[in-house]
Amino acid sequence: MSGRRSLRFSLVAGVAGLTAAALVITWVTAAVALRSYLMERADEQLAAAAVLVRQRAALISGPTGAELRSAVSVTDYLIEFRRADGHTVRLVGGTPLPGTPLLDRVRPDDTGPQTVAGDYRVRVVPVGNGTVLVGLPLAPVRDTVTRLAWVAAVTAVLVLALLTVLARWLVIRRLRPLDEIAATAGAIAAGDLDRRVGAPEPGSAAARTEVGRLSVAVDGMLARIQAAMVVRERSEQRMRAFVADASHELRTPVTSISGYLQLVRTGVVDLSTRPDVLRRIEEEATRMGTLVDELLYLARLESDPPARRDPVDLAGLIGDAAADARAVEPDRPVEVSVAGPVTVPGDEGVLRRVLANLLSNVRAHTPPGTAVLVSAVPSGGRVRVTVADEGPGMPADQAGRAFERFWRADPSRAGTDGAGLGLAIVAEAVRAHGGATGIDVGGPGLTVWFEIPI
Repeated sequence: MSGRRSLRFSLVAGVAGLTAAALVITWVTAAVALRSYLMERADEQLAAAAVLVRQRAALISGPTGAELRSAVSVTDYLIEFRRADGHTVRLVGGTPLPGTPLLDRVRPDDTGPQTVAGDYRVRVVPVGNGTVLVGLPLAPVRDTVTRLAWVAAVTAVLVLALLTVLARWLVIRRLRPLDEIAATAGAIAAGDLDRRVGAPEPGSAAARTEVGRLSVAVDGMLARIQAAMVVRERSEQRMRAFVADASHELRTPVTSISGYLQLVRTGVVDLSTRPDVLRRIEEEATRMGTLVDELLYLARLESDPPARRDPVDLAGLIGDAAADARAVEPDRPVEVSVAGPVTVPGDEGVLRRVLANLLSNVRAHTPPGTAVLVSAVPSGGRVRVTVADEGPGMPADQAGRAFERFWRADPSRAGTDGAGLGLAIVAEAVRAHGGATGIDVGGPGLTVWFEIPI
């Protein structure tokens, strides 16, 4: 809260400070410009009076001031005439005469405008029989400048106060999304992962502002973080289930091997009369080794997907897989239907494993002699490979779980000793190649398919 207050105070203080500086500069500039203008006007008036004095110099000779008044004829002027014998005549308009003659305080040889004691602006005009000083009081100039200064100062204070209030209102309004972002962050830290800032609609005027872009970015970041956390939680759940299932699957062969060895060690079973014990131990060890190999292979696919993307002749791989299936079961009809050569980028060894697992799944879950068709059909930059058998098929609820690890179909369908990792390896390998897998049910037999980019 103190940080937000500090930011608001800094922004408002900055705006107020800049405004105050601008008003002061404007105030000083206006006062100086006005004083300069009024002084120029006074100098022009003095220049005009000096011209009149020179033109009427012949009239300025009497001992009284009548001649001076008739020569200048402006009542606001202070006029001093000093004859050659030193006698000084002084006349003034509406202001009192200064205590001493101004001619005593000016430079007689300077005929330009002069300021005397800060109170008069004067001009010295030499005439034939003496010297004339024409001056104007500076009090009106000072009063005008002072009045302007006061009016400008009061106006500046009022404007500064109004602008400060408006700036504070605008800053609070514009920084309100930052308060919402901070509140959202606090709620998320407290465990409310669904909380969002409420970003404006993309493309709107609010979304183009700095705070709007920040809100959009924060909401996007929160959505990605939540999605990552959901994926992580699912991965942890899958890992726990995987470990539990693997422990369960390994427990049976380990228990069998341990039990047989204990019988042999204690002498309950004599190997000379029960040679089948060693065969059973070997079978369980082989089963356990196969399970461990499949688990390791699946773990490598998940943690380190195939990086190779070499051109692979998928039609050739399908032909090889079908030939291997015929060699294992010569009585099972295995047909291949491939629409021309199909080349895909990928890892040849992994794709061979996929096809081998699918055909092995058919052998495990269909009666001997059941026909199977392997086909590949390119379409729209992808190729779909299907393995269709004419076996007993599978219910839709079971088909939805067929690619799960350690899941086995209903025993009435096949009665196999498999660990339930064959289709799980197929799904993971196809996913690593950027593809998808699925099962079609509803007709005779079962169709398992996968698609990968060409």
